[in-house]
Order: sequence, then C-alpha cells, then structure tokens
Amino acid sequence: MTKHFRVWKTFVLALNHFKVIALTHRHLGLDLVGKFHVEPDEQKSRFEHNLSQFEIKEFMFLSTCNRVEFFFRSPLQFDQDRIIDMFTMFYPKLSAEDIDKAAELSRLHHGPDAIRHIFHVASSLDSLIIGEREIITQVRLAYERAHKNGFTGDFIRIGVQKAIETAKQIYTETEIATKPISVVNLAYRQLIVRDLTKDHSIVYVGAGQTIEAIAGNLKKHDFKSVKVFNRTKEKAEALASIIDGEGFGLNEFAEKAGHFDVLVTCTGSENAIFNAETFKKIGITGKKIIVDLAIPNDIDRSILSEFDIDYISIEQLKEEAKRNLKEREKEVFRCEQLVEMRIEEFETAFKNRKLELAMQEIPQMMKDIKLRALDKTFAKDVNALDPKSKETLDKILNYLEKKYISIPMKMAKQVVLEQDLKDPIIE
Repeated sequence: MTKHFRVWKTFVLALNHFKVIALTHRHLGLDLVGKFHVEPDEQKSRFEHNLSQFEIKEFMFLSTCNRVEFFFRSPLQFDQDRIIDMFTMFYPKLSAEDIDKAAELSRLHHGPDAIRHIFHVASSLDSLIIGEREIITQVRLAYERAHKNGFTGDFIRIGVQKAIETAKQIYTETEIATKPISVVNLAYRQLIVRDLTKDHSIVYVGAGQTIEAIAGNLKKHDFKSVKVFNRTKEKAEALASIIDGEGFGLNEFAEKAGHFDVLVTCTGSENAIFNAETFKKIGITGKKIIVDLAIPNDIDRSILSEFDIDYISIEQLKEEAKRNLKEREKEVFRCEQLVEMRIEEFETAFKNRKLELAMQEIPQMMKDIKLRALDKTFAKDVNALDPKSKETLDKILNYLEKKYISIPMKMAKQVVLEQDLKDPIIE
C-alpha cells in the first residue's frame, strides 16, 4: 500500500469518526443547557477517565452562555442511547430526566457535516446572534484547554485552526456581522449602542424563550442589578439563577422592581400590563429604556407621553429586520461559499500533516545509508582518498542526501493534491 494511499485512508477514517454533539439554547432552552456547563478547571478530571469508555481518540469541550458542545473522534456509532450513556458518565449528578431530555433534543453531526458544523460555530453562523465575534475567542480557548489537558490531536487542532481562519475571513470580507434579522439580535444591538455599563440596572418581565435569549446574551455585561418578573414565580427564579439575578412573581413588581434603567418585557398577555397609572403607582422617575418584544405590546402608549422613555418596540425591530433581510441573504450565501472553500483547505492540511508523519523516517534512513556506505561498503575506497577529495565527497553526499529527502516529500504531496482534485473526500 503506497504512503499517499495510506494518508488518504487515514483522512477518510478520521473524518468518518469525527462527531459533534450539540446542546443549544435553540433546542433545549437556556436552563437545561446551563446544567451541562463544566468549569474549565474541572474539565480534565470530569472527562479524562471516561473518554476511553467510548473509544474517544480526540476530544474538545465548548461551553458558552447559549450552547454546550462535544467535539470528538470515535469509531463507535452514536445513537440516542449511547448519548445517554455518555451524559450519564460525564454528569453523574444530573437527573435521568434531564439527561434523557438533553439526549433527545441534542443535535448529532458526524463526518463532513461535523467539520462543517465546527466551521459554522466558529463563524457564528450557528449562533444565537449571527456575527457575534466573541465566539472566535470561545472556540480558541476551548481548544487550548483541551490541548493542555492532553485531549486533542492533529485532526481537531487543524480543524479548529482552519475554522478560526475562516471566521476571521468572514468577519473581514462580508457584512454578516452588521445585518442581523432576528428580533432578539436587533434588540440586543439596540441596547448595546446605548452605551450600557455595569452600573445600570435591568429588569426582565417574562421568562419565555425570547427573554431567555436576550438575557443570556446580556449576562456578560455584568449589570449591578438584574431582576426577573414572571406570572409563575418559579420560572422567574429559574431564569434568574442562570443569569445571576433575582426572580419574583409579576404581582411583586411594584414592591420589588425598585430603581431600574432598562426594562425588557415579553409576556403572553392579551392586554398591556403596564400603563401610565401603574407607572405612577410604582413611582417611576428619570429616563428609562424600554424594550417591548410582546405581541400585543406589554406597554400601553400612554406611558410614552407621560414619562421620559426611550422606547424600542417589536414593530420597529421587525421593520429593521425586513430591511436587513435582502442584504443578509447575499452575505449568508457568501459565507457558506467561504466555509466550503476552507473545508477543502482543512482536508489538504490534514493529509499533508499525516504525510509528513508517515515519511518522517526518511531522513534517518538516508543518513543510515550514507554512513553504511562510508563506513562499510566503500570504506577502503574512502580511506584511500586524500583529505581534499574526502571533503569534496562529503559535500556531494550531503547534497544528495538533502535532495533525496526533499524530492520524495514534494512528489508525495503532489500525488496527494492530485488525488484531492480527482476524488474529493468532502462532497
């Protein structure tokens, strides 16, 4: 079997064995995703002794405020039952109910789709907020921790490297980061451009997916006071525990809201839950930023005429989303093109690395041949030469040695590249 064919086969096996199990807010909700977070200094002890149980050769763990993902290489087939087994070993303190639900709602990617997924994650194409640059740093740090823990090899290393390069290219060469269409994304950006600081206080009304999403992304701003109000107090408390805030029943708003700078509301109420009279009873003073994402609105328009309100309505955000949609559609298509191009680069880079490893014994072999020729096969002839002739012979042999090492490497790489062009692995 030729070396370049062995390299090709190695890549196919590594690719087919590569898998991603993704737990995202989009499918599981913020509360359940949060239960699968593992602190960086606990990851080695948590995962190290369990990887062999699933024949995992490489492993990387990514955890952000909206997702937890497991990147790994294993020859085993993974179905829902095996994912349950893995989660049970990784999270012995979690309830069977949480593990079963997470396994059911998780997304499993494997082979070319898994590689494509890691590129999408790093490029924020799979993020809650598309165009959020912070994900690049999160992916890089996740790899560095996995590498430090001894979990990674060439496949994940090169995959992450190329994924980060792709993300940087996407952010610099496209407008994807500036053309959001999600109401949550747009609301988040509207708040950020208002120069909020850690000294501001924020109140959330509602505890559904929309509030979960925007609260999860605003968590990193570390506001001095964060409060959640909901008709079901337990839901408010559950969300508050995740975003480092306090949870209350909606009936406690007048008593517990206190001074706040920002109000974000999204309930399922059929009528407005705040009007000018309720704000007067509460004693609202000073300028407030209000984000009303409810349909119908939670804020009665009477508030806007009687109080100093910087009002952001869902109607405004939807109009902005429509304007961005056409532009963004073109950018998403371009981003996908860049991803596909970079995936091909990953394939070449990985196979070249394996080729280097496969042929790393050639330099030593050439040195052994040279020494054997000088010391044994042609020893008498060499000893009969004068010093200057020996010096010249040594120069010639060193030159030939370097050429006989470099030429096979170049030829082998060319063979691999030609194989790529004729028979691409990733469709």
